[in-house]
Amino acid sequence: MDVFLEVTNLIFIFVGLYFAILFLFLFFGHEKKIFKKPRIKKFPSVSIIIPAYNEEKTIAKTVEAVKKMIYPRKKEIIVIDDGCKDKTYEIAKKIRGIKVLRKKRGGKASALNWGLKKAKGEIFVCIDSDSYPDKNALMNSIPLFEKNIASVTTTVIVRNTQTLIEKLQQLEYIFIAWSRKVLEYLNSIYVTPGPMSLYKRKVLLEIGGFDEKNMTEDIEIAWRLMSHKYKIKMALDAKVSTYVPSNIKKWWHQRIRWNVGGMQTFFKYYHLFLSKEIKNLGMFLIPLFSLSYGLSILGLIFLFYLTFNLSRYLIGVYSFGFSLIGPIYFIPNLFWFFGFISIIFSLIYLRTNIKTMNNVTDFPKSILHFIFYLFVYTLIFPFNLLHSSIKFLKKSYEW
Repeated sequence: MDVFLEVTNLIFIFVGLYFAILFLFLFFGHEKKIFKKPRIKKFPSVSIIIPAYNEEKTIAKTVEAVKKMIYPRKKEIIVIDDGCKDKTYEIAKKIRGIKVLRKKRGGKASALNWGLKKAKGEIFVCIDSDSYPDKNALMNSIPLFEKNIASVTTTVIVRNTQTLIEKLQQLEYIFIAWSRKVLEYLNSIYVTPGPMSLYKRKVLLEIGGFDEKNMTEDIEIAWRLMSHKYKIKMALDAKVSTYVPSNIKKWWHQRIRWNVGGMQTFFKYYHLFLSKEIKNLGMFLIPLFSLSYGLSILGLIFLFYLTFNLSRYLIGVYSFGFSLIGPIYFIPNLFWFFGFISIIFSLIYLRTNIKTMNNVTDFPKSILHFIFYLFVYTLIFPFNLLHSSIKFLKKSYEW
C-alpha cells in the first residue's frame, strides 16, 4: 500500500474513532436525563405558523394534525399562503379556528417573517405544510424553554416509506435525530428543521427574523441564535412526521439545496472561526463543517485513486499475466489494528443509537436496508456535495 493510501486511511480512521468516542462519551454522560424535562409552572401562549406554497394535497391534513396537538391554552394557528397557484388558500379558508393570510411569492423565510409580524404568541412554532406533528409534540417540547433557551427542535421522522430511497432516508433521519440530541450537550445543534421547530418570538424579533436570502433558513437561524449566545435544545420525544423525496432525482435536488444553504451559512459566519467568545460556533461547529467538507473531497479523491489502481492491477493480471503496479499485500499492521478498534466503536455507536431511538419511533428491521445505507447510500453524499459546490461557486442554484 502506497503512502497516499496509508495516510488517507489513517486520517479517516482517526476522525471516525474520535467522533464515535466523543458522541458516546457525551451520550453516556447524560443518558439518565435524555428524556427528562423541567416542571413547568406557567404555559406560554403559542402561535403556530404554517407557510405553504402549492400544498393543496396536504394543507388540510397538516392543519388537522396541528389542531389535535394537546396544549392547555388556545393555540393561534396561522396559514401563510406564499403566492400559491393552486387551491391551497381556498382549502385553508374553509377550516375553522385558524387564520389564513395571503401574500406575494417570496419564499419560505419571507412567509415566516410575515407570520412573525402577525403572530401574538410568546412561542413561535414553525411547521411545514406537508408535516404532521404528534399530538404530544407541544407538551414534550415547551418545558425545555428555560432561561437563555431561544429555540427547541423536535425529532423528524419519515412518513412515506415505500420506495428504497424513502426507506434509506428513514434510517438517515433516525440517526440524525440521535446525533442532534447529543450535540445539544455541546450547545451545537446546527439546524432547527422546518417540519417543526419552536422559538421565543421576542428573540426572533430581536435578531431580525429569518434570512430571506438563504436557501436553508433553518440552518442560518440556528447559527445566528448561537452567534448571539443563545442556546438550542432538542425534545427527542417530540415527534413530527414529514414527506421525503420519493426518487433519486428529487433527493439529489433537495440535497443540493441543503448543501448550498449550508455553504451560504458557513461563509456568513466563517469570521467566527476559532472564536473563543462564541466557542460552540468558533471552536466546534465551524471547524467541524470545514473538516467534514475536506474529508468528503478527500474521500472522492481516495475513491478515484483506489479505483484507478485497482483497474490497472486487473488489466495487468488479465491482459499480461502480471500486475502493472506490483503485488498488493494484505499484511496485518498498525492500520489494521486501529481500523479494527474504529469498527468496534462504530458498532457500539450504532447500537446505542438504535437502542435509544427505539424508545422514540419504530426502527426499520431490514438488515439489507441497513447494509445498503452504510455501504452504498452514504457513498453518494460526497458526489452530491461536489455538485453542490460547483453550483455554489457558479451561483447557478435556485429554490
